[in-house]
Order: sequence, then C-alpha cells, then structure tokens
Amino acid sequence: MKKSILAMSLVLALVLALSLAGCGTAMTDASTVLVQGNLDEIYLGKYDPAFLELVNTTEEQAEANYIQGLETEADYFAYYFSIDYMDDTLQDEIVELYKEIYSHSRYEVGEATKVDDSTYGVPVTIYPIDIMQTVYDQADAAIAEFNASYSDDEMYLIENDEAAYAEYDAAWARMWIQLCRDNLDSIGYLEPQEMVAQVKQDSDGLWTIYDDDFNRIDVAMIYYP
Repeated sequence: MKKSILAMSLVLALVLALSLAGCGTAMTDASTVLVQGNLDEIYLGKYDPAFLELVNTTEEQAEANYIQGLETEADYFAYYFSIDYMDDTLQDEIVELYKEIYSHSRYEVGEATKVDDSTYGVPVTIYPIDIMQTVYDQADAAIAEFNASYSDDEMYLIENDEAAYAEYDAAWARMWIQLCRDNLDSIGYLEPQEMVAQVKQDSDGLWTIYDDDFNRIDVAMIYYP
C-alpha cells in the first residue's frame, strides 16, 4: 500500500498564504524562502526568521503548524497499520515517533525561476526516508510473534468485548511503534525524487505554494510500501 493521501487539513496548516511585494529578483528570492521555510517548518520544526517575517507569522504559530502536521501524520500511521482506537496518549507516542523520523528528513531547495507573471517554479529534491520499507520487510515476523502471544480463547474474548479489544488494539499499535523505533538508528534513503514546487498568485493577489505540488513533496518524504 502506498501512501497516497493526507488529511486536507494539513494543507491549510502548512501552505501559508502571503502577499509578496516587488518583482524580479525580490520575487524569485521570496519564492525560494517560502518553499525552504515551509519544508523546514513542517519536517524539522525549524523556523527561520526570514521565513517568519515573509509570511507574517510567529514562531509560536509555526510550532503549532508543525505539531498539527505531526498529528495528521499520526492519523495516517493509524490508518496505515489498521489501528482502530487512538486515544490522546497513543497519539502523543506516535507524534514523538514522527518527530524523530522527520528529524532525518533530507531535501534540497534550488533557486526559483519565473514561469510566467503569476507563477514561479522552485526545484526541490527529496530523499525519501526508507524506515517504513524496513518495517514492512520485518512485518510478517512481527505479526506472527504478536499473534502467537494470544490463545484462541483469549481472541474469542477480545473479539466479543469492546474494552478488551481496545487493549488488544493498543498493544497492536505499540508493536508497530516499537518496530519503528527499533529501526530509527538504521534509517536510510531511497533514490532521490526531483520535482518543482510552483508558487502561484491567486485571484486575491496572494502567493501560495500550489497544493498538488506540496502534496507530492509530502508523499515523497517518507516512503510507504
């Protein structure tokens, strides 16, 4: 299963609209700062003062955007690993996991070029993190060990008791969290993916990173087999 979707709320949290004054070199430089700043905010939790000034926001708001993005990724983790119940404690554990995974993010942002009067293109190279591929390769053994820890009688009770199933589901979730943690020190990268993020002016005169381009960047950052 490939990671193909993210909650659209992430787009609102991460794609910051702004009015960019000036033209020519100033616009080109601002487009590059916008893309670099968004990537640093989302994946590394780093907030360059030039970026904050450009988008007229605070470090506190940027931090809130960063955390919201991690929470959205935690939701995807639950979807990907078929976790049915996720309380606040479990979500916090997954958020902390993704902080560590994303700290390994590798990407390069090139210099923007003008496409037309309303569009600038910013080249981006993503080095996809391979941890989920490693986890996928270890999944059969992990699932077999997990299933072996429950007898048929226990599974019958679990399947017929909501509270028991919630505990079972939490154990299932923590198995995947631990498996990811066991592979943090061996994180590597797949073949780089090159793309262009378009900074476009909308009908209100605001400049934003094109949604589809940012989604492609996000999908590429961690490879999900």
